[in-house]
Amino acid sequence: MTMMAALVQTGINNRLTRLRRCLLAAMVTLPLPALAAAPQTCGTVIVPPGVGLGTPPASVQSLSPLLTQSLYDSEAAGLLYYGLLWVNRAHKIDWSRSLATKIDVSNNNTTFTVTMKPWSWSDGRPVTSKDVAFTYHLIKRLGPTYLNYGTGGIPTLIKHFKVLGPEQFQVVMKHPVNPNWFEIEGLPGLTPYPAHAWGKYTINQMYRRQSTPSFFKVVDGPYQVQTFKMGRYVSFVPNPAYQGHKSQISRFVMDFLHSSGAEIEAIRAGAIDVSNVPFSLWTVGHSLKGVRLIKMPPNFGFDYIQLNYRNPKVAFFHELRVRQAIADAIDQKAEIALLFHGQSHEQYGPVPVDPPLFLSPSAKAGKYPVGYDPAKARKLLDEAGWKLGPDGFRTKNGKLLAFTYLQYSGGTTAALRNQMIQQNLRAIGIDMKIRQVTFNQLLALQQRPLAWEAMAFGWSLGSYPSDSGQLKTGGSYNQAGYSDKKLDRLMEDIRVKSGNEALYKYQDYASEQQPEIFMPNPGSVVIARDGLRGIRKTFSPTGSWSPQYLHFTTPPCSPTVADNTAP
Repeated sequence: MTMMAALVQTGINNRLTRLRRCLLAAMVTLPLPALAAAPQTCGTVIVPPGVGLGTPPASVQSLSPLLTQSLYDSEAAGLLYYGLLWVNRAHKIDWSRSLATKIDVSNNNTTFTVTMKPWSWSDGRPVTSKDVAFTYHLIKRLGPTYLNYGTGGIPTLIKHFKVLGPEQFQVVMKHPVNPNWFEIEGLPGLTPYPAHAWGKYTINQMYRRQSTPSFFKVVDGPYQVQTFKMGRYVSFVPNPAYQGHKSQISRFVMDFLHSSGAEIEAIRAGAIDVSNVPFSLWTVGHSLKGVRLIKMPPNFGFDYIQLNYRNPKVAFFHELRVRQAIADAIDQKAEIALLFHGQSHEQYGPVPVDPPLFLSPSAKAGKYPVGYDPAKARKLLDEAGWKLGPDGFRTKNGKLLAFTYLQYSGGTTAALRNQMIQQNLRAIGIDMKIRQVTFNQLLALQQRPLAWEAMAFGWSLGSYPSDSGQLKTGGSYNQAGYSDKKLDRLMEDIRVKSGNEALYKYQDYASEQQPEIFMPNPGSVVIARDGLRGIRKTFSPTGSWSPQYLHFTTPPCSPTVADNTAP
């Protein structure tokens, strides 16, 4: 049996088990109508990681919310813990889905006092502000090894953290900050974790247990870990002590598929219940029976080509005109039309264009310093001293304008996209070679400055699009080594100045500088099996998942709570 066949057969077996469970429940309750309302959950839902964001499926490596290495890890870890603040699609705090009930801000924008609702861990112990303090001090101990270190000013801009009472704490900043930025980008990073369960472990011990389900026994989110099979799947069951919206399904499984073809075949065979529609299999996805197609809100982020400023072999990436020429050479409109079936928009800066909530006036008007213009790209390279040779490629001082581009394997659309980019760059005299590696290899190579030259990534932002973790000098996600003092100052202004004017200046300057080559986020269309509802409320454009809102509408599984957001 091939690996694909094994995955499909496993999914079919799981589906049969699920149907038998539901049918048995219906048969048992049939003679006893009074008992029919007793079951609160019914059925298993199986999905690959990355659903709703249009990203290729991959594996979950870690269940630790503080040690995650990818969006896929965050999707899994986020099911276990209840967030301090839930930020919705309008980039506003949804207090009904937040542990916090209010935030009081001092007149000088330095002191934030947070009040929390009563909440409990799965072992019955109360969730308190001491657990938030534990998270804060744990982040400080982790330092820059924590990938979100510094995001939203946590903990780098905090002067004092004070526990005021069991359900109230106070954060005092080192200087005044932009309240909107800190409340939706910083404070959400202080999700409480169980001090009484984790406090006895060292950082190294936590690191060694990050994929051990028993370590995550004490949770306060909607789910608990049932089984974690590295490289295969992770399954979750409802947390019976959860005080929020109760799960309407009895099990949620993330099945680690590794290609777009595997996704579409699994949905066709009934091995999974929800998946992205692969752009490379668009026609096939739209022809499937017994499913619904749902256009999802776009991921709040963008794709990009990361350029390695630490590798001397590609020192020409430090030249502004080279970076601008690369951006001007890439035909984003053609990509969107030919590969993404119109499900995207051109992207030339670090602020997502959809929704356009945070775009600068020039960006809203489509006036970027770069854009598809091959003639301009050639002129920039000529001016920079890169001379076109008889072979069609450029050189300067005996150095060829060439680099190797790492692409993660398994995505047909990504491969076609990179081939289009390769041809675009050849047309202006740049030789881009393509090398395929697995996603996990990509992450590993990124940590070795001399092992790569450029690579493909997608970037999912927090709720406020200040990208200091990735573009700031020494940022926790800045493995490429980019550094620009002016950009650093502009990003710092976002943190301290109220309003969006600082954000506008930052994005306009970054669009000019192209510290990485900003690319369109492809968007996504999701396939969901008929009878399964709650899709839009489950899969968020910021990458947070809430499968407790999934429910079945077809017998024998009936919804127990209406979902007004169902498409």
